[in-house]
Amino acid sequence: MRRPLATVPELSEHYGVPQATVRRWHHTQTFVGPLMFRMGKYLRARWEDIDAYDAEQAGGRKAA
Repeated sequence: MRRPLATVPELSEHYGVPQATVRRWHHTQTFVGPLMFRMGKYLRARWEDIDAYDAEQAGGRKAA
């Protein structure tokens, strides 16, 4: 089953950072945070990309 794309508020809650920080990750393109992309005026991320980023940050361990 497909999960809906993550929104900025969901990413903010997931990482415990302000929404402005999530937007800055995308805007500065510093490769901090998961892969994000624009859908019209909205910023979105795939949960699979979020899980992969989290696993990478945890030293390659699989995300739970």
